[in-house]
Amino acid sequence: MKVRSLPRFFWYSKLSIPLLFILFLTLDAFGQVPAKKDYIVVADSALSQGFVRDIPSEGNTVVYFAKSKRSEHRKFTVADVTEFRLSERMFYKKLIPQGVAGRFVFLEKLPHSSPNLVFWKLHEESPKYYIESSEGLELLDESFRGRLSELFDNPMLDPLLDITRRNDFSLVYLSRTAATIKKPRTFTKLFAIAPHLGYTSQIVRFALPDSNEKGKVTGSSPSIGIDGEVFLTFKRNISLMAGVLWTQFDSQVFIQYPRSQTRIDSDFFLDFSLLQIPAMFRYYIDLSPNKLRMHIGAGYTHAKPSYDRLGAYQAVFEGTTIVTSTRELEMDDSFSGVTLGLGIEKYFRKQRALVFGLRHFNVKGQEDGLVQGLDFQLGYKF
Repeated sequence: MKVRSLPRFFWYSKLSIPLLFILFLTLDAFGQVPAKKDYIVVADSALSQGFVRDIPSEGNTVVYFAKSKRSEHRKFTVADVTEFRLSERMFYKKLIPQGVAGRFVFLEKLPHSSPNLVFWKLHEESPKYYIESSEGLELLDESFRGRLSELFDNPMLDPLLDITRRNDFSLVYLSRTAATIKKPRTFTKLFAIAPHLGYTSQIVRFALPDSNEKGKVTGSSPSIGIDGEVFLTFKRNISLMAGVLWTQFDSQVFIQYPRSQTRIDSDFFLDFSLLQIPAMFRYYIDLSPNKLRMHIGAGYTHAKPSYDRLGAYQAVFEGTTIVTSTRELEMDDSFSGVTLGLGIEKYFRKQRALVFGLRHFNVKGQEDGLVQGLDFQLGYKF
């Protein structure tokens, strides 16, 4: 049995392209691509460019600044500095609600804010988030979703608010979406996991022993798998999915074929499991926003079989003589090929969904083996 494995750099290149793409999109979403020089503004007028050492310290009231890399960092307090920039991150002197008179601290202004509603972050061990509107600056507490719904006053955002969390990425995404949304659309989580059960119909093609012909055997069995998905676009209509799919094959077939002047009757039996690692890009289409969605996908899958029984009972007819024997059947140690998918998703609260899907795979071995299958799936995405 010959086993040929693809070079490691082939697999690395397969993975590196989508990972770099995700990194690019993430950086773009946050606007955190370092490009500008640090600065501080002292007493609302004196602008100094140089190097800010770190985020605010001492209760968000102190920042350390140097005019050059060779000079020593000087300590500036919130009483001296009204704003400063650290790479692409902007910090401003703000009066936060605390006690009777409040307290001045440095707050980070989150990027891509709406014109009339701005999100702010207070850097602590457990970060706090504020929103500034015409009514002033207020803390986002446990009831923040209801308060944000009042401030944005846009019913189209309610499904997004349902899955919004108090963190940088989630609040920035909400702010950007609020400024650009024109019509209702489905809001999904950035990352999703979908375990699924299914039923698979498979066709296995293999080389017949002592012949140039190929045999074919069909079978079906239950399947089980899990998918992980990350959405790559702002509208979350294109995703990269990777997962694991396990299928079982146990079937046999009777094949009669010639060899020179003899006839061979064979009863082939194949019993093996197939573990697949598929990766595909998916494109989503809203059928009914936040209720019903369809996706189509295409990608690549690598499969590793685990053989239990492979062989054949043969009868060789030579004139009036019949010779019976048991033959072993050789198949490949790995398969790879294309995979295609189609699915319908029914959404519930917090963008959880019931998923009905079809997935076709066509994987070839290094020699003559081929496995084709159609997997019917029922899953739950959360």
